[in-house]
Amino acid sequence: MDAADFVIDNLTSEVTAYEEIAEKMQDQLAALPADERAELEDAAVMLRRFRAGGDRVLLPVTVINRQEENQR
Repeated sequence: MDAADFVIDNLTSEVTAYEEIAEKMQDQLAALPADERAELEDAAVMLRRFRAGGDRVLLPVTVINRQEENQR
């Protein structure tokens, strides 16, 4: 690769950190009682469905360019 060593080391550290977090989360899920785990999994399914839906209403957002405003 043509990337500097520190870049590769940093990315490797980030991947390792994410793997450790994922492992902790899996351990915590496994430790939950079955009914709580099922509730959490149901909520995750609903959240994924909501996020995947394309017919979400977006909030009206006005973008103000402060630099243009100050030049007037």
